[in-house]
Amino acid sequence: MDLLDLQCDTVLKQKYVDVGVPDFLPVSSQREVSKLILRSCKNSCDAMFGSTYVCEQFFSRMKINKTALRSRLTDEHLRATLRLATTRDCMPNVDGLVSAKLSQMSGQKHE
Repeated sequence: MDLLDLQCDTVLKQKYVDVGVPDFLPVSSQREVSKLILRSCKNSCDAMFGSTYVCEQFFSRMKINKTALRSRLTDEHLRATLRLATTRDCMPNVDGLVSAKLSQMSGQKHE
């Protein structure tokens, strides 16, 4: 977040344009900016490893679902099976769905 604030600061942008690169940041400020950049890179790397784990977990589940016993799965079946396998704690709201459904008795019209 600090790096984003630094990039969007119009006062700093104008100072950079006015004085140029060598005089823009004193040594102490350069260290702070370096820390911000390193922190941003670290966060990017952390996110990359987290998404790698999710991908590997997904392919592992796909391999389990595409066994020789399930060779008749179509792409649509596989997509639905993987969606169910990768969804966590998905509980349907049956009461909400039933109450939202408008029932119509046979021979009667609903207004």
